[in-house]
Amino acid sequence: MFVTMMLERVSERSGHRAAIYDLKPAEDGFYSAAADGFIVHWHRDDVDFGRVVAKVDGGKFFCLETLEGGGLVAGAVDGGVHWLYPENEERNKHVAAHTKGVYSVLRVGEEIYTAGGDGVLIRWNAKTGRTMESLPLSGNSLRSLALHPDGGAIAVGASDGRVYLVNREEMSLIGSHAANEPSVFCLAFMPDFPRLVSGGRDAHLRFFDVSFSKNVPAPISAHLATINKLAFDPSGRFLATASRDKTVKLWDAESWKLLKVCEVVRDRGHVNSVNTLLWLDEHTLLTAGDDRRVLEWRLGRERKSSSQRVK
Repeated sequence: MFVTMMLERVSERSGHRAAIYDLKPAEDGFYSAAADGFIVHWHRDDVDFGRVVAKVDGGKFFCLETLEGGGLVAGAVDGGVHWLYPENEERNKHVAAHTKGVYSVLRVGEEIYTAGGDGVLIRWNAKTGRTMESLPLSGNSLRSLALHPDGGAIAVGASDGRVYLVNREEMSLIGSHAANEPSVFCLAFMPDFPRLVSGGRDAHLRFFDVSFSKNVPAPISAHLATINKLAFDPSGRFLATASRDKTVKLWDAESWKLLKVCEVVRDRGHVNSVNTLLWLDEHTLLTAGDDRRVLEWRLGRERKSSSQRVK
C-alpha cells in the first residue's frame, strides 16, 4: 500500500454571467469578481448563498482586493480602479488610473498596489483611495504582483517576459530577470522562504532565488497552455496551478512532483480556461474560470494498493 494526495470536488457555485477572474477570502466565505461587472459574496457553508455586493455597469473586473472595514478594491479592463463599499455605497469611487486594464491589485497594510496594462505600478493610500506614487516598469502590461515574505519588496510579472523586484518603501527598481516568454501571468513566493515561482504563456513553472541570480530548480513544463494562476497552500507544502488548458494541478512544493491533475471528465472539473484559484484553508481549494463556475475541492490522502495506477 502507498499513500497519494487527492483533490475531490465537493461543491459548485454558479450565477455569474461572464468569466470569473479573481477570488478573495471574506470573513465568512469568499468574494468572486468577474467580467460581468459583478462582485459576489459567497457563504462558506451554504453553496446556494451568493449575494451581489457590488456592480459596475459595463465594467469587467480582472482583479480584486479587500480593505479593512469591509471595503473592496477592484481593477477593470478599462484601466479603472474601483473603490467599493457594500455597506456604504455613497463612499464608492471610480478612478481612471491606468490607461489600459488593471490586471492585479495587492494590499499591504495601509497601502494598495495596482499593476496596469500601461506597464505602470501605482501605490495608493488604502484609507483615502488616493494615489501616492507611480513607477513605470515596462513597455508592456504588468500582469501579476506578489509580496516578498519579509514585506520589503514586491515582485511584478510583466508581458515582456520579465519579473521585476521593487523596493516597497522607496518605490524603486531593485532588479529584473528573464522569466516566462512571452509573458509572465502569475507569481507566488514560497511561504516563509525567499524563493519565487512564476508561470505564464510558455506553460512552464520557473523558479528564482531572492536575488534573481539563478534559477533553482530547473523549469517545469507544467501545462499544455498558459498558466493563469498559482498559489501555495497555507502550510507551504503544496502548490496549486490553474491553466488555460482547463486543468488544475497539485504539486509537491519540496520535490516538485506532480501529485494530482483535476480535469473535466474524470474529476468533474472545469470545461473552459481556469483563470484563478484560492486556498481557503489547508484542506479547501477554490477554482474558477471562463465557465462562470466556482468549484470547491477537498484536499486529502488516498490509499492505493501497489497494483493500482496513480491518476
